[in-house]
Amino acid sequence: MTVGDSRVGKSTVCKLLIDLLYSQGKTVKAYDHDNFHKLQAYSNLIAVNTLDFLKSETDQVLEDLKHGQLEVILLDMPGQYVDKICNFIDESDFFNLLNESGWRLTFLQPISHRLNCLQFMEEIINFSKEYANYIVIKNYHFDHRFKNYHTSMQKKLYSVGGIDITLTKLHTDHYEAMERTNKPYSQIRDDKSIYILYRSYIYRWIQNFNQELLKSQVASNYLCLSKLNF
Repeated sequence: MTVGDSRVGKSTVCKLLIDLLYSQGKTVKAYDHDNFHKLQAYSNLIAVNTLDFLKSETDQVLEDLKHGQLEVILLDMPGQYVDKICNFIDESDFFNLLNESGWRLTFLQPISHRLNCLQFMEEIINFSKEYANYIVIKNYHFDHRFKNYHTSMQKKLYSVGGIDITLTKLHTDHYEAMERTNKPYSQIRDDKSIYILYRSYIYRWIQNFNQELLKSQVASNYLCLSKLNF
């Protein structure tokens, strides 16, 4: 489940993760709470549903947990609505439902330099405590230092078993060219509508993120990834 501030890379991280899970043969379904349908490009690879989590349209998610046909369910949640996300989890007794069905919730939170990110992080950690896994993704598009995070929140994240990884910076021109194709990121390498130099940088950016996840045993466990020599 992606959580946190708006426009920090939640959908981008979801797309990268879908590609990696799909490449490993995992059975994956994604729920997109975005009116712009940012995950629709992946509907040819996996099942992608659009759902409004803030209007109690969550029955299908709960059914998916019970049927046991999926290995991973990705929930791309709206930015900033951490309080409402916590209410949804509380009112649906989500943690107990997960436990009864043999599932475990992992929160994915990309962060920028904004202090809002840390406030949302603290709120979700205080709410979920030991009942969920937590992965923070330091998005280098915004910063490389993350001083406020390292001094005020990293220790708290680690205390509940959370980890942090990095998403390296991709030039805005390269990112926008990739997004305009409306294709899964994994297919950009062979898309000749994009300059070959751009494709080279994009491919390296994807590989760097995959390596960040796969070299971490904790991240691999939290995200249902097979450990491979990448």
